[in-house]
Amino acid sequence: MQKAGATTTAVDDATFTPTGGGGGPHAPNLPFSSTNTNATINYNFRRVVMPKHMDVAYALWQMRVLALSGPKAVYRHATYRKQTKNQWGRDDPTFCVLTSLFVAACAIGYCAMYERRGVGKAVWVVLSAVCFDYIGCGCVIATAYWFLANRYMRVKSSGRGRGSTRHHVGTTTTTTTNDNNNHVEWLFAFDVHCNSFVPLFVALYLGQLILSPLLVQRGFICALLSNILFCLSLSYYHYCQFVGFNSLPHLERTEYLLYPVVALVVLVIPLSVVQFNPTRWVLSWYFGSEVLQ
Repeated sequence: MQKAGATTTAVDDATFTPTGGGGGPHAPNLPFSSTNTNATINYNFRRVVMPKHMDVAYALWQMRVLALSGPKAVYRHATYRKQTKNQWGRDDPTFCVLTSLFVAACAIGYCAMYERRGVGKAVWVVLSAVCFDYIGCGCVIATAYWFLANRYMRVKSSGRGRGSTRHHVGTTTTTTTNDNNNHVEWLFAFDVHCNSFVPLFVALYLGQLILSPLLVQRGFICALLSNILFCLSLSYYHYCQFVGFNSLPHLERTEYLLYPVVALVVLVIPLSVVQFNPTRWVLSWYFGSEVLQ
């Protein structure tokens, strides 16, 4: 483990810890608690304008793990953050900032291939991809899952600090809960979205960009391939959402978050039969129907 401010070196996935401004046991005490979401968000906004306090190496490592190895290792670090800083959500906006930059770069790639209406429209597409697709939809999804988790998934305890039974997926465990300490932070719900978005970005945004010359063609086969791509990408997004919320020891019934996957799988064949092609629909939404002619 390296001290804060040290140069990051190659380390094993399971032992990587934040360096520089990203936190860790040597990070300074933060001016907020785990229940003060507004103060946490304001603190993150202030750090955006101070690049020297952003831990780029740690954020890139998390992205690599999410894209190649799965989300579970990242949530082990969330548990570590809870133990050291008494909060589940990130205290470093670097991950969100870098992901936004990657989304913007990918949107520029789409504009280079399909935008024919001028620079102004291209700028609108890039801003829409970042502000609406990633951040805007992420806030809506995080708020919905934050509400559902706090309203319907929290482990009910019989008394302050007393043990309760959590029906975990595949097992039944006994945990010690405190009604004042088992509230799901909104910032953690948004972090779960950000983590889930990384493999979605790789598979759907980049994958669709590369395959789009094939996927935009008319016909059942192209519609089927496009629906399969969307189904697999969005299904894995919901799986990552499930893993994130399932990592919290004070939640139960998190398997409900997997239910949208069933709907996605069921819809693949009917949508393909009627030749609804989501790739064509998305491109026509952003670039106009003339790009499909």
